[in-house]
Amino acid sequence: MGLCLNKTFYLIMAFSALGNISVAQVQETKVAAYLDGTLGFSAGDGFYTLNIGGPSFSLVFDEGFKIGVGAWPSLHSQDGKVTPKLGLGPRIDFKKVSIIAPFFPSQPSGKWAASLGLAYRFRKRR
Repeated sequence: MGLCLNKTFYLIMAFSALGNISVAQVQETKVAAYLDGTLGFSAGDGFYTLNIGGPSFSLVFDEGFKIGVGAWPSLHSQDGKVTPKLGLGPRIDFKKVSIIAPFFPSQPSGKWAASLGLAYRFRKRR
């Protein structure tokens, strides 16, 4: 599991670096923050989740690329049982598709279980 978390961390850092390089090349940079939601699916070690909604805080680098962190209200399926859980984790958005990596608390161990998935991103245009 530690290897999966390391790969996820390096992936997020690589996308962050690419975003910083592309922002540095633009003469006029517009950065904005707002709330939006997603509908997604993620899978982890022995479980999968349907992620519904998910308020997040995001840094918008341009119209089609942003990085954020948020809450992931989810239907969590493990060992044939479906339960609601709240996950926390990062997201990287490319236009209407998001790469998500929600982390979920495990009971009774108190450890966090990682997952990785894709989501459809939606938000109201002003």
